[in-house]
Amino acid sequence: MEIDSFNQFIEKKLPEIVEENDEIIPKIEEVKIELSDIEIRKPSIREADGSPRDMIFPMEARIRNRTYAGDIWITMRLLRRDVEQDIRRACIGEMPLMLKSDLCWLNGLSNEELIEVGEDPMDVGGYFIINGSEKILMTQEVLASDRVLIAKEVKGVASEVISTKGAFKGRVRVSRRDDGILNVTFPASPRKLMLFVLLKALGLKSIKDIQSAFPDEIEVHNDILVNWENTLVKTEEEALDKIGKFVAPGQIIDYRLKRAQEVIDAFLLPHIGQTKEFRLAKAYYLVMMATKAIERSYGIREADDKDHYSNKRLELSGKLMEHLFRYSFKYFIKDLRFQIDRTVTRRRKLNISTIVRPGAVSERIKFAMSTGNWIGRSTGVSKFMDRVNYLSPLSDMRKVKSPLNKNRELYEARDVHGTHWGRLGPIETPDGPQCGLVKNLAMLAEVTTETDETPIEEILNKKGVKLRKL
Repeated sequence: MEIDSFNQFIEKKLPEIVEENDEIIPKIEEVKIELSDIEIRKPSIREADGSPRDMIFPMEARIRNRTYAGDIWITMRLLRRDVEQDIRRACIGEMPLMLKSDLCWLNGLSNEELIEVGEDPMDVGGYFIINGSEKILMTQEVLASDRVLIAKEVKGVASEVISTKGAFKGRVRVSRRDDGILNVTFPASPRKLMLFVLLKALGLKSIKDIQSAFPDEIEVHNDILVNWENTLVKTEEEALDKIGKFVAPGQIIDYRLKRAQEVIDAFLLPHIGQTKEFRLAKAYYLVMMATKAIERSYGIREADDKDHYSNKRLELSGKLMEHLFRYSFKYFIKDLRFQIDRTVTRRRKLNISTIVRPGAVSERIKFAMSTGNWIGRSTGVSKFMDRVNYLSPLSDMRKVKSPLNKNRELYEARDVHGTHWGRLGPIETPDGPQCGLVKNLAMLAEVTTETDETPIEEILNKKGVKLRKL
């Protein structure tokens, strides 16, 4: 389970992260660096005298207090005025590797070979060796991304979604007050922004456009008319300007409109897309969220249960390492820009070997795995592996930690839920403030890794199922 997740991170997610940041353009004009072909090599070691050794087994790393890690290699092209100045494979740091994963030297060895290199044949792997200590990454329980959930509020009903794109997570919320007014909030949006103002800014300009987007129900129709009457803006430009006055106050109208469009594209439902052509799709998605909130307020639909396990996701080692590497890689790019600017300012020759600092990536990854302090202010993500008996490491690897605040007493999240049956063991949870927040997966429970939906879409297209044109 953990090993599959880590293998997926190495094979699929690493190239995706590099693709997100494949061009580095520093402040100095006419200079550009292109990144491609990331590769993690099998664990090796560099001795104190500087001599490299191609192979290190986990037992040597434990005994010598070393980190069981492989070098990260990437192709870097340095261009000046679009002319290639330098190209080379550069080592940009080290990646700690999981035992028994595809890149581990123990992978595929027989029991006799494992005994020969000092390993227990019964050891299941799934952990890391950092400075000689065996570390486990604790599975994190989070709310499902890109899934609309409806909840009752003090003054009405709200439907919300956690929209995720790469490292960015934005909570988008459509709320319906008791008087029928629909408001929307998203990162960087104005307070109490009316939904219909945003729909106009996204391209649904007339009452006819908006009515055709909503379902043909009498309750929904009443709410549409109430909101249309209270929408004071008449054109798409006025709607964008209303948002622009909040995100760029005191600026000229052209800048305000441009900034409003940038905010809508970047921060509103980024999982749908972050360019201009996705605006209409975002409008239809917001209409769907509003419809659910209206139906809930009229009792046509039930509220969603956040504690139902179909609304949760478990972030295994691969996902946690993905968050950590994305953060470290972005710091490396920032450092690279600084090194380029400094080299050019000092009038020195610019080449790849002098501007790459491998420690920029390695230090951040090792620090997080040593201390357990993760991205997004999470703590206690990595912990020492318990070796008291054979079951201890198995139990440690199946711990599931909720990010909720442990100091609050009356969480419904602490209770045993019906959907935990067969998935989580209700008995093995700590006493005290962590009770019900730290859980354990059942011994025979399995967690699936992410899958690519493209093959399914292709099958549906071949069968004649077409996506609705927006």
